Amino acid sequence: MECGEFSKRNEEYYKQFSKELYFCKLLNINNMSGEGKIIFDVGAHSGESAIFFNQMFPKAKQYSFEPIPEMAEKIRQLDLDNHLLEQCALSDFDGVEDFYIQDITHLSSLHKINKESKQSLGYHRKEQHKVVKVNVLRGDTFIKENQISKIDLLKIDVQANEIKTLKGFSKSINLINAVLVEVSFYDFYENKSSIKLIEEQLPGFEIYDIYEVSKNPKTLGTDWASIIYKNLHYKF
Repeated sequence: MECGEFSKRNEEYYKQFSKELYFCKLLNINNMSGEGKIIFDVGAHSGESAIFFNQMFPKAKQYSFEPIPEMAEKIRQLDLDNHLLEQCALSDFDGVEDFYIQDITHLSSLHKINKESKQSLGYHRKEQHKVVKVNVLRGDTFIKENQISKIDLLKIDVQANEIKTLKGFSKSINLINAVLVEVSFYDFYENKSSIKLIEEQLPGFEIYDIYEVSKNPKTLGTDWASIIYKNLHYKF
């Protein structure tokens, strides 16, 4: 079923689309250096996003947050310009917490895998993990301690901890221009999120785009989506 001319609009969109142009428009960047822009990469894994943004905007200041020691070391070895690594998780408190490192490392989280999952494609039955203690910070704490005056892009990929991560920025939310957050809808973890819960943490923001969607061949539904929100009152 097709409605209106959305298919034609989509064709025109993809003819013009490039990731460089997309993020230039999102962050109001007039040249490809990204000079003066600040990017937070929360849940940096082995530095995939850090590399992506560093290549695109080499003069933008990047902060990566990654609690897994082995992954943090991989990021250090990248030796990226204008880049700082903080080996910790971001959540809604300052302290220490158990972190579940999965054998498939990008699935690691502050939350356990749901052994009773009805929507998982099978990994929940054979998953293997180890538990380590990791440092945890509120985003507000890091911003205050490092005297950061603005964040042009806050990217969050934290495997079902996105609500608590956003709560940790509650005192600094007006300093943020755009949020790119991966929202977990399915029951893969013992915790899951919703757009409603996300938007409760983002007063004064509105949806700019649904950037990526991961579909589930088992349920024919959506497992997760990366959604971009823009601050309607951003003044920096």
